[in-house]
Amino acid sequence: MQTERESILTQKEKLFLLTKFVEDHPEAEIQDFYKWLYYGEFGMEESTLLMTGRQSIPELHVVLSEIKKEESETLESELIWEPMGLAARFVKVYVTKYYHTDCPVKRLVNLLERSPAFRGARMSFKLDWNLLKETVLELRPELSRRDFINFEERINFHQLPAMPYTDGYAVKNPFAYRVVSQKLFFDYFPEFEDNSVFHPFSGNESIIG
Repeated sequence: MQTERESILTQKEKLFLLTKFVEDHPEAEIQDFYKWLYYGEFGMEESTLLMTGRQSIPELHVVLSEIKKEESETLESELIWEPMGLAARFVKVYVTKYYHTDCPVKRLVNLLERSPAFRGARMSFKLDWNLLKETVLELRPELSRRDFINFEERINFHQLPAMPYTDGYAVKNPFAYRVVSQKLFFDYFPEFEDNSVFHPFSGNESIIG
């Protein structure tokens, strides 16, 4: 199984994804951009284990409880999935919307368990991080290069640690989700594949491996 490969997105497609994320999330801070890019390259499992402290609870039970909670609060994303990061490796799947589209929760958990095989490379992440920095500095003039340097120093960036979303971002984006392999997700659910989400073109050419 292929675990490391060059991104199949062009520079123009990456800029499209990045610009859309920055413009859609004015509440995002540098840590949130980092998290979005991190999940897109490496998937979810590391930060899930580090931050939830619930490894002993079966993931299926956790997902079902999240769905039940959101149903009780009438909370549901309009989207079933959306891209994560710039590597075209992983997608963010909103669990309640997914469930209400008659998709099996056990399948989602299985995809989550299999997704670590599709983790990307540290060098690819760092190259995309440089692109992200330059783009965000153009789109968010209130942020400075020094802000990024301070962030990198604070988290020991060279170690690429898993980080949580900031509280402000989490409040604005409250829906429960899982991050799974893009390839696996569309292999099982080809009806959800929508190339227009990844790039600004209208053609039908596939950019998904």
